[in-house]
Amino acid sequence: MQGPFPGPFAANKATAQIRLNTAKVAWPSQPENHASTGQAYVNLQEAADRLGVHYQTLYRWVRAGQITAVKNQTSYEVTEEEIDRFVARRAVPTTPPERVAVRSWENQRKQLYDALVTGEELEARAITDRLHDMGVPLLELCEELLSPTMRMVGEAWHEGVVSVAQEHRATAIAERLLARVSTNPRGRPRGTAVVVSAPGDQHSLPGAMAALVLRDDRWRVHHLGSALPASELIDFAASVNTDLVVVSVTSHQGTEDADGHDDQQNIQSLVQALRCNGHRVLLGAPGRTLSELVGLARSADDSLVR
Repeated sequence: MQGPFPGPFAANKATAQIRLNTAKVAWPSQPENHASTGQAYVNLQEAADRLGVHYQTLYRWVRAGQITAVKNQTSYEVTEEEIDRFVARRAVPTTPPERVAVRSWENQRKQLYDALVTGEELEARAITDRLHDMGVPLLELCEELLSPTMRMVGEAWHEGVVSVAQEHRATAIAERLLARVSTNPRGRPRGTAVVVSAPGDQHSLPGAMAALVLRDDRWRVHHLGSALPASELIDFAASVNTDLVVVSVTSHQGTEDADGHDDQQNIQSLVQALRCNGHRVLLGAPGRTLSELVGLARSADDSLVR
């Protein structure tokens, strides 16, 4: 006897039901009861904290299948056992991936510039993710791509080619790109570093790049952004017993504060106060490179550009 769906429709309905059941078995995307599995789950942010990586980095690993996670409603969760397995796998020595040479950094910068000024964040992600996956070191990625591309954006704003809003949007996207390629290398930290923008300098992206490459070089880094009062910086540096303070300067300052002191005077006073407290200080300047920063941070000498 035929049911309400005669002929091929009955077979199609049965096949669809089999596929649906198979999908449920193959991908337990929404476990109804964690307790029934006997496993302890943590959310993605907690797992990222335990692994010492940024949330976006772990999310990318999940999407790439490098670590197994289950989807509980709208968020992913990872078992304690999977975290332990992942840590064990990463502890096994592996051959470094073969480095693929970048044919034209100029072409990469042009593509990233177009994506940033038009707000095409997914295109910008694809560019940086591809280069990162190719094995391009983070320092080179910043010096050859992100830093010069953002200079192009700044010059375009200065010439009136892009608006203030477009420049701000490009900067915000660039900050998220940095978070995606951030690293947390294994090994004993070289020391503790505090990175901050100079008094009067509202640009936080150069400081973010400095923090990123120092962390990649095994420094424990506290990035404090911009517009931080000098007294707060001095107190914070003492509270974390920092070995190094990096003060990012992106332009020749010439403005005055409410007390009539120009930015250069404020910077010099800040550096002197930090040094009086026994902290090493590296003071940036327009044109200085991230490679130079990494080298100076490793050395025993302070560097102060006057």
